[in-house]
Amino acid sequence: MPRRSLGRPAGVVLAALAAAGGAAAQSSVTLYGALDAYVAVQSASGADSRKVLNSGFNPNALGFTGNEDLGGGLSAGFTLETQPVLDTGGTGQAGKMWGRQSLVYLGSSAYGRVSLGRIHTAGRSFGIKYSATGWLTTDPLGNLLIASGSAMAPVMNLDGAGSRTSNAVLYSSPRLAGFSFSVMQSAGEGGSFAAGSAKLTQVGAGYTSGPLTADLVINRIPAVRGSQIEQTDLALGAQYSFPSLKLVGAFFSRKGSSVAAPGATTPVPGSEGTDRVLILGASVPMGVHTVGAAVGRLTLADAHRGQRPANMAAPISSVPDDSTAWSLAYTYAFSKRTQAFVAYGALNNGELGSASLVGDLRPVAGGTSRLLASGLRHSF
Repeated sequence: MPRRSLGRPAGVVLAALAAAGGAAAQSSVTLYGALDAYVAVQSASGADSRKVLNSGFNPNALGFTGNEDLGGGLSAGFTLETQPVLDTGGTGQAGKMWGRQSLVYLGSSAYGRVSLGRIHTAGRSFGIKYSATGWLTTDPLGNLLIASGSAMAPVMNLDGAGSRTSNAVLYSSPRLAGFSFSVMQSAGEGGSFAAGSAKLTQVGAGYTSGPLTADLVINRIPAVRGSQIEQTDLALGAQYSFPSLKLVGAFFSRKGSSVAAPGATTPVPGSEGTDRVLILGASVPMGVHTVGAAVGRLTLADAHRGQRPANMAAPISSVPDDSTAWSLAYTYAFSKRTQAFVAYGALNNGELGSASLVGDLRPVAGGTSRLLASGLRHSF
């Protein structure tokens, strides 16, 4: 999203602070953000509702980031980022002021960057990159991963699994001959996984060569009694950009257990198994117009059918079964900062499943969830 340096009043304050601290290095602070609101018509098993919502095509954000050049290729900085909820005036991530990100870092152009705090995960970056139609409201990638209980699920407004973790240390390498990697470790510190305080280890690796990119993310959640249940997630994806077409494909697996109720921390005996998700999509840019389409398939382990996945709390936890989801999306760019969008998605459950595109209107077992959304997004 576009980022903008603070204006003169803020610049005067920052200059005064720098002078007071005797700082000799160059530093800057940038304000940035993106705001998205939409009208939705959602339906499930004969019931329907119409709402004004937010974060329909991509999640809202409002943030500050700062950087200081320490010389010799070394730099230090911070990021503070919240998520405005436009339809109510609140904030996402259970009302945390800086719920999206809050971190400091020290980096080197030659050796990479170390960040500490509440940090976006490599799984979140993967989810954005391999969604062909807008990665939150209707796209099958996020919705099927949420249904399966994958820790790669891009759950943005809620303080749940998938997008970020607190109490974390992240190392990100520089790119060398097209390759890069990252390693994240979070401490957990007594909070439950479903409340965004997971103890986990996540490793990501990527390769880019011309129009081809490929990525791998592995996430390991250890068992912590009374807090989280053992789980291993894997994501593997590739995309190829032609002059007028981008093709994407991704594979996910989740090895974990089921629980008897949302957020429960004791696994159902004998419920360990591996679920798999396959996603295919395409995006076609045509000047100010972009059209995207995606389809995905969730195949559950037999032990997981009709059972809730571990490490997920209400309202995102649902009863899953094998399911198929698809989505179509169209965007019109008024400018580089302002886009209008229309998106439609559907999720078809197997006979035991009640997963949906929205958490407040679920179908009966074996039913279909549908969502039509139209809205406006502005970045600054």
